[in-house]
Amino acid sequence: MSQPTLLDALRERVLLGDGAMGTQVQNAGLESGGCGEAWNLDHPERVLMIQRRYVEAGSDVLLSHSFGACRIMLNRHGEGERTAEINRAAVRIARQALGERGYVLGDIGPFGGLMEPYGDVAPADVERAFQEQARALVEG
Repeated sequence: MSQPTLLDALRERVLLGDGAMGTQVQNAGLESGGCGEAWNLDHPERVLMIQRRYVEAGSDVLLSHSFGACRIMLNRHGEGERTAEINRAAVRIARQALGERGYVLGDIGPFGGLMEPYGDVAPADVERAFQEQARALVEG
């Protein structure tokens, strides 16, 4: 029997979600100012370990480890060229942690700046960055 859709599951019961990934990757060794989302490729076993602990604690829903994984944010860490790969890996790892059950939600955070005219980032650049990230999360 297949798993119900997320909306159907929410109509039936309360689902338990995971917790903070940023804090957990810091606890697992991410250096201050480092790019935690790059761990999806560089240290996937550590991200998987964290997410498996959430599943073992009863989480039905995992957020992908991709909060700061839009190209604008990743460029600040020199990781922009790996944007799609990082986001696809984030979903694969969360799915692996859940096994045959549960739900993965793609996590998209702020781009970490200000758009024109208050800042120096063009709205079209922000839109492209979020579209790229969302596409990669869906692909994952």
